[in-house]
Amino acid sequence: MELTIVTAYFDIGRESFKGYERGNSKYINYFRFWARMKNNLIVYTSLEFKNEIEEIRKSFGLLNKTKVVVIDDYKNFDKLLYEKIKNAMDNEIALNFHNDVKRPESWNADYNFIMLLKSYCIVDAIMKGYAEGMIAWLDFGFNHGGSDGLINEKEFDFVWNYDFEEKINLFSYQKLDNYRPIFDIVRSMDVYIRGNIIVAPDYLWKEFNILSKKAMKSLVDCGLCDDDQTICLMAYREKKEIFKINNVKKWYDGLKCFGGEHLTVRTLKEKINIKMKRK
Repeated sequence: MELTIVTAYFDIGRESFKGYERGNSKYINYFRFWARMKNNLIVYTSLEFKNEIEEIRKSFGLLNKTKVVVIDDYKNFDKLLYEKIKNAMDNEIALNFHNDVKRPESWNADYNFIMLLKSYCIVDAIMKGYAEGMIAWLDFGFNHGGSDGLINEKEFDFVWNYDFEEKINLFSYQKLDNYRPIFDIVRSMDVYIRGNIIVAPDYLWKEFNILSKKAMKSLVDCGLCDDDQTICLMAYREKKEIFKINNVKKWYDGLKCFGGEHLTVRTLKEKINIKMKRK
């Protein structure tokens, strides 16, 4: 079944995130790496990136399968929840609750809000008639331009088809449990769900959006906050019967193991050589 892909990119000043610096040009190049995928693609972004995104798709002959949705202010998706997130994170106790205060999910409200917007964008696309059937979220920066392991950009010249189970398909980072308190996961910053790929039928994306909003509201009401990986885990725990957890080993496996089996992965020898060159 051919998937409709939805992604998004908004400038939240990431080039100034110490230790996590990634400017706009770097993210555009990340997108360019996989943008030759032949699926219908919907991109949510601000006006400043619209032309460049369209030109990239046009260069691959895919402008007719591309819809760029311009958003004036991403906070307008849910202003009230954004303010709740900002208020919850705007104190030293909340910051120091995290084991790693340098990671953006511990201190940047815009980062956590943007990570939450994946289901918002897809529900908006469904409501406006841009997407239907099985819909996949794929991060704009997916595979980080090849550095995550999928090394041949020309191999992305294919239609992503896969017969996913008609549930909310999440891809795990480690084995899920039912007993560890969420506050402990937020504090430790452990990852259970990989948020870079999510696949679900249109009618379940709406429910996933409701569950995600509820999860984030629960966190911020307790004075805590985290990014989409923890939110996905909370949504799953709330209504497990509508989810399918796909156990994968690598960040790219949601694509590689589910319809992208032809994609070439960097060998261990190549990884070692890259590390040696960096040293």
